[in-house]
Amino acid sequence: MPMPVPLHLRVPTVLVALLLALAAPAAAPVLAEGRTTWDLTPIYPDAEAWEKARQAFERRLPEMDAFKGRLGESPQTLKQAFDLMFDLQKEALRLYGYANLEADLDLRAPGPQGRKQTMQMMLADLQARFAWIDPELLSIPAERLASFFEQEPGLAPYRRYVERLEKRRPHVLSPEIEEVLGQTGRLRGEGATIGSLLRNAEIPWPTITLSTGEELVVDVNGYSKGRASQVREDRIATYKAFYDTLQRYAGTFAATLAATVNEHVFDARVRKYGSTLEASLAANEVDPAVYRMLVDEINAGLPTLHRYLRLRARMLGIDDLRYHDMYPPLVPEISADYSWETSKRLVLEALAPLGSDYVKTFSGVLDAGWVDVFPRPGKRSGAYVSDIVYDVHPYMLLNHIDDYQSMSTLAHEGGHLMHSILSQRAQPYPTADYVIFVAEVASTVNEVLLFEDLLSKAKTDDERLALLGHFLEGMRQTVYRQTQFAEFELAMHELAEQGRPLTAESLNGLYGDLLRRYYGEKEGVTKIDDLYAVEWAFIPHFHYNYYVYQYATSYVAAVALAQKILAGEPGARDRYLAFLSAGSSKPPVELLREAGVDMTRPEPIRAALAYMDGVIGRIEQILDRRSD
Repeated sequence: MPMPVPLHLRVPTVLVALLLALAAPAAAPVLAEGRTTWDLTPIYPDAEAWEKARQAFERRLPEMDAFKGRLGESPQTLKQAFDLMFDLQKEALRLYGYANLEADLDLRAPGPQGRKQTMQMMLADLQARFAWIDPELLSIPAERLASFFEQEPGLAPYRRYVERLEKRRPHVLSPEIEEVLGQTGRLRGEGATIGSLLRNAEIPWPTITLSTGEELVVDVNGYSKGRASQVREDRIATYKAFYDTLQRYAGTFAATLAATVNEHVFDARVRKYGSTLEASLAANEVDPAVYRMLVDEINAGLPTLHRYLRLRARMLGIDDLRYHDMYPPLVPEISADYSWETSKRLVLEALAPLGSDYVKTFSGVLDAGWVDVFPRPGKRSGAYVSDIVYDVHPYMLLNHIDDYQSMSTLAHEGGHLMHSILSQRAQPYPTADYVIFVAEVASTVNEVLLFEDLLSKAKTDDERLALLGHFLEGMRQTVYRQTQFAEFELAMHELAEQGRPLTAESLNGLYGDLLRRYYGEKEGVTKIDDLYAVEWAFIPHFHYNYYVYQYATSYVAAVALAQKILAGEPGARDRYLAFLSAGSSKPPVELLREAGVDMTRPEPIRAALAYMDGVIGRIEQILDRRSD
């Protein structure tokens, strides 16, 4: 049985980390009412109780062996085996969930970090112990297996597992080979690990002096700050320092990426898939045609991106737009109150179209120990929702600093939280989870609703420009940029499948060509310096096996669903709430189709790009009115 990725880290899409045009100046967070820290005691009272539970679980690990060779014995035996298998998985993830959450509260604390590492190894062991199950299930004649489900109603929660396994039948190997592959778990992911260490810990990043006299260390975080500077010379200096450094290590970064891609090629070939793309998407029951259609449609829609880039140049007052001009805010900052209490109120108001039950449920958990709100020394940065402790409830991590980005992150992560709450309420454990292909839909719908609500309340053109610009930059980074990444990812995997080496030179060539096409160099829209072709080296997502395309498809689907809900289309809200409650009870593309958007068709992508065109037009109208 394939174990799930050991944590639903619902990372916010790039949409929530874009413009800070609406940001209040960073300040100490305003103290909030209610509880703003996690209460982990519903999982385990303390670390001592966790350790006792871990030891008890470790003693249970051999229990599944009693069913080896017996799965086809009777419906009752199969039910007992499934019950035990999923119970062991659930308990393992409960142990891991506690350890991971505790560790993220203080990354400096050795005890929690040790407990997390212990569980990571135990999960790998459990996966290896379960390796015989799928081959044995597939050895049972399909007619006999179907009769088991007819005779034993208690097998119903496991039907989807068997359906998904049946789709993988041609790719499941003998028990002996599956066991060997299971044992390779600890050998995998080294390319990503080495790349991360190099990028975040070992490269001696340079320091530059900004126009203000401030010194900036141009590491990954410093690059993010410097590239958003309003001073063009500071942006140029930031880009040159960052990309010069990446280029010096490009050979090593290429080797780490080649190691990862070769893992994917190995897996696809061993399991007899036609390609790495087919192998990766099969895990989520997505046809590779969906991936290729996204790339084709976004390429056909590049004129809309180019129109936005010309608008960006106009708003920044730049005649020769370059790649280092992509990140400064389009309008000056607008100060506003985005304290925790105000952010909660504004987000809850924006989510009203989803109905009173949704809003009441979300509101009720925000102060109940489910959310860790504010940054603290040692606490993990960023934001996510962890939903793997099924018998308790999901937990949400934030780092709220009273700015617009923090409020947008609350809406985004709140979408994940409510998706998990509703699915876990409605689904039995085996189908309560959901795949990334649909996960980002729930979060992005909330962001679109927040955007539309704030836009309707905006009192000045400056506020409207900030919000509209925020949306456009979200489209650029989430739809266009992620599809550009997806196209690069596909191209480099195809090179490896052809037996061609992935070197710094070949990867720079692939990536540079894509940058020039997407940003319209031939059309005279944006000039791309040769140095920037090494940008691939700082994108960790290229190690994630065809992951990033789902950001683009989710955004497109979310825009379509949000527009239906806001327009009051009959049944739209009910269909969407049913989608949030469906977990993985059906294939993700089918779930989205039932919610009202068919991602096997180009229409949702075209509609999203048309919507973007409309937003560009609204900004142009404001600017034209001002220039009259």
